[in-house]
Amino acid sequence: MQSRQRLLISVLAAGESRRFQGAKLAQSLATSTSEDRGQSLLQRHIACLANFIVSPNDRRESLGALDAELLVVIGAHQTLLRPQLEALGAVKLTLLDNPHWRTGLASSLGVAAAYAKVHQFDGMLLTLADQVALTLNDYRQLIETWQNCRKSVAAHYSSQIGELDELGAPAIFNASILDSLTDLTGDRGAKSILKQLAYVGELEAVALPNAAIDIDTKADLALWLALKE
Repeated sequence: MQSRQRLLISVLAAGESRRFQGAKLAQSLATSTSEDRGQSLLQRHIACLANFIVSPNDRRESLGALDAELLVVIGAHQTLLRPQLEALGAVKLTLLDNPHWRTGLASSLGVAAAYAKVHQFDGMLLTLADQVALTLNDYRQLIETWQNCRKSVAAHYSSQIGELDELGAPAIFNASILDSLTDLTGDRGAKSILKQLAYVGELEAVALPNAAIDIDTKADLALWLALKE
């Protein structure tokens, strides 16, 4: 029998969102034609990823031999985000506080990677809740690629795989890469590591053009909501 691959699905939600000038991930996605039922960016993101989290007695929604757990790293706006996460009710997740969120994104990456390492996951899926265009099928494609190739896997923001600068989140890092993530500092993401892995042939790129769309400012959010009307 094939052993189950253990995947930590991590959501980095600790940032200050300086360009947005507010609690970006707490903002509602409700529109007059919305199917999100007034969910915030973070709630919608968690609800999507929760499809991969199933109980040991119910594997109907799981991807083959996958055993996934959900981790959310919070920080700057936790007083607003905690109640939203609690409102999700049945969604099982681990919530960790990043007290060093002011030092930048790398600190949250380190929190998630350290957790994945301590709990001996085979890989960690890095996700960002402001990538609002990504669908359940996008994440499924990424996870299935990881299961099949056993390399680290990353989104490529163009429909044509090419430039390494187009690599980014969401991405799945194998356990052997976790130490590199904990070594990052400042506001650097994992793009440099993804490019290094690709250069030595240890990364599989998946064309996910939806990953290129994210919310950085209030104007971005307004435009996205207008497009959903």
